[in-house]
Amino acid sequence: WNARYAELFGYPPSLLRVGVDVAALVRHNVDSGLIGAVDVESEVAKRLRHMRAGTPYVAERRLRGGQVIEIRGNPMPGGGFVATFTDVTAFRQTEQALRLSNETLEQRVAERTDSLDLARREAERANLAKTRFLTAVGHDLMQPLHAAQLFTDALSQQLPPTVAPRLRQIRGALDSTSDLLTGLFDMSRLEAGG
Repeated sequence: WNARYAELFGYPPSLLRVGVDVAALVRHNVDSGLIGAVDVESEVAKRLRHMRAGTPYVAERRLRGGQVIEIRGNPMPGGGFVATFTDVTAFRQTEQALRLSNETLEQRVAERTDSLDLARREAERANLAKTRFLTAVGHDLMQPLHAAQLFTDALSQQLPPTVAPRLRQIRGALDSTSDLLTGLFDMSRLEAGG
């Protein structure tokens, strides 16, 4: 043992001396609540059996001060058992911070995904509304345009031939406007899946 070992587990000075039975050390640790509320004598007996059998083990314990200690037990060649105690508190704190960071990142990704999905649905609704509007406007504009074309045709039959070039220009402008509206109407039907 060393001073750090004695400090970590709060051993009284009388307990850490050459010749003390290892069962007394194990009992001190179990009795101090190191592994929780358990039957002390059965836990001491279990740990002594593991040592005598030479069973290697790795365990972590959280001490009262919040420190996390990794305990590794290994049999020694020719008999005996050695245990090492490593303070892994900083490692576990870093690991916990990374876990929390990952959870936060996953939560942010989920929130952004939900936000993007909502924006996509809103854009689809707006696009559908635009398509309906264009369809309605196209239809409403085509009716008076067709009426104007019919009037120019009727006028061309009633007016003198000297006015015919002007009527052809009016009819050409109406036809061009009709073609543009038909194209707009076709686009709105395509967007609507028609």
